[in-house]
Amino acid sequence: MRVIEQFVQSKTGIQESCEDGYVITDCFAAVIDGVTNKNAVQLGLDAPGKIAMELIKKGIGDLSPILSAHDAFKAINELIYDSYCNLGLVEAMKKNPSQRFSASCVIYNSVRRELWFLGDCMALANGTIYQFSKESDRLLSDLRSFLIYIQLSQGITEEQLLERDLCRQQIHSFLVSQTFLQNSSQNCPFAYYVLDGISEEAPRHAVVISVDEKTTEIVLASDGYPTIYPTLEQTEAYLAHILEIDPLCYREFRSTKGLVKGNISFDDRAYVRLAI
Repeated sequence: MRVIEQFVQSKTGIQESCEDGYVITDCFAAVIDGVTNKNAVQLGLDAPGKIAMELIKKGIGDLSPILSAHDAFKAINELIYDSYCNLGLVEAMKKNPSQRFSASCVIYNSVRRELWFLGDCMALANGTIYQFSKESDRLLSDLRSFLIYIQLSQGITEEQLLERDLCRQQIHSFLVSQTFLQNSSQNCPFAYYVLDGISEEAPRHAVVISVDEKTTEIVLASDGYPTIYPTLEQTEAYLAHILEIDPLCYREFRSTKGLVKGNISFDDRAYVRLAI
């Protein structure tokens, strides 16, 4: 396994605030997307998504390559739980899922030639783009788009919404509420699964994709990209195109959030391209 390209960028342009990251070891490569904090309550710590991302990077560094995806994600989840114990936050995190140290990730295990997914990070392998998006994100992205069109019909301009995204604010309560379906054991189409240290449900929902012997390169990326291509240049070019023609991310690429004036993208992003 050899790294061809690697890149990480904060949406603000300030790298210290970036909640996405990657890690490369002898047997593993991963991209991690820390979940954006949607709760106004602050714990006096770094953003929960950034904490989760850093903990998962450490956890992957300690993994044995012979572990299954389920056992690997279970071990990482336990590391996050241990951090709550150390901070005296276990009960608070059980009650308030929107405050948890939560992240999606995609991991490539070079020994098993497998891709492991939890959450909505992406990979390009076997000639296919793999991404497992949340049904609630699709719903709320459509709702935000609907609300933006209503605002525009009433004379509000795109430029004004780039200054202050009223429609993001309108769906905010739903973004917080959806966390009660995070790692839910309910048979519910809106349940979704991420690493958050609390639920033992998440590792059971890991998606495993075998990488065939004909595949010589793979790409891993966070959902800070609208889609991914075989090279970083192509992937960055398409992101730039979307930000040029649809900076609010409600027409060509519907999202729960768009570009904020002063930022350089709608979300943090990370990209790794590997020869395998």
